[in-house]
Amino acid sequence: MRFPGFVSFLLLASYAMPSMAVEWSAAEMKIMPPYCEARLKRVPGQFEHWNKILGPDFIHTHHYCHSLGYINRYYSARSQQEKKWNLQEALNQASYVVSHAQPTYSLMPEVYLNRGLVLSLMGNYGMAIGDLKKALELNPRLVKAYSLTSDIHAKLNQKGEALAVVTEGLRHVPDSSVLQRLYRERGGKLPYPAPIAGATEVPAVQTQTPRENAVADEEGKPSDAQPAPTSPVPGVEGDGARANANAQAPAPPKIGSPTNPWCRFCPDPAQ
Repeated sequence: MRFPGFVSFLLLASYAMPSMAVEWSAAEMKIMPPYCEARLKRVPGQFEHWNKILGPDFIHTHHYCHSLGYINRYYSARSQQEKKWNLQEALNQASYVVSHAQPTYSLMPEVYLNRGLVLSLMGNYGMAIGDLKKALELNPRLVKAYSLTSDIHAKLNQKGEALAVVTEGLRHVPDSSVLQRLYRERGGKLPYPAPIAGATEVPAVQTQTPRENAVADEEGKPSDAQPAPTSPVPGVEGDGARANANAQAPAPPKIGSPTNPWCRFCPDPAQ
């Protein structure tokens, strides 16, 4: 007798045991979102600043930051063994957050998104789609979750499903050029799908998942303008805006506004 659901549960449960903490170089820290440095290094002022923004589950955020770092190391790894190891560590760390943080944690859509990315890179497409669906349940405007899900279906030669995912994405994020391009590539007919009530224009600030030594512009093409981000959190390119350890953290904008680049769950992401 087969128990696929139970086996999947055991598989993810085994991933939720993170290994010992790792030291990240200054270059690696620089391309992480600023809350990672605040949490990993407990920077005075910044730690309290991000704890106030992200809430009680900020205590678990270092595991998510480790996961992002391992994903970036995967892209720069030279050997298949090293790539496999980094993916496993990224999965372990992300699974820890899923199992320990509250489902309402504002970064949870990102966690599911990037765990889905890791699972897809590992070839676990069914589990990857499950995580991406969960990310979209929490934030239906998560463009990268739609595009990655569509890519997985296309890789599996499931053309109808690949187009259906992009079609649904355009109903929620009608002005995303990424989804518009994928819609055309997947065989969608113009005009684009009618947006659902309340769907608004994509904000100018983009969100990203880790990419290999490049940042994707809104058309999904690599750009050499800035280093690869290690998080889908927008607005941290080059990270020149981060306060130093002795600087007082600026008052954050209201969470949920288009100008708040630190909580993907709150603003509308786009690529």
